[in-house]
Amino acid sequence: MAKNPEDIKNEREQGGFEYAVMRSSDGALLWDDDLNGVYQSWEDDEENASWVDSEKDALRLADLAGLLPGGRLAKGYEITERPWYYEDDLREDE
Repeated sequence: MAKNPEDIKNEREQGGFEYAVMRSSDGALLWDDDLNGVYQSWEDDEENASWVDSEKDALRLADLAGLLPGGRLAKGYEITERPWYYEDDLREDE
């Protein structure tokens, strides 16, 4: 069943997921300075990675890095995700 657009909006307001390209062998994550493929590197710290809003956007970054031969993600690489939340919405345990 497709989600109601209003439900999707509410999920994004409360938090959601973001995506990055990961090298499976060492867990390094792709960083792309301007998300255009010009300046890229592999980072050990997830806070230095390029996290994007969708898996499709992460695949686009992988393509810019030459990791989509034949339209499929190259062996040894994967798209990873992590949850995110607005810090103002987080509540400390009472």
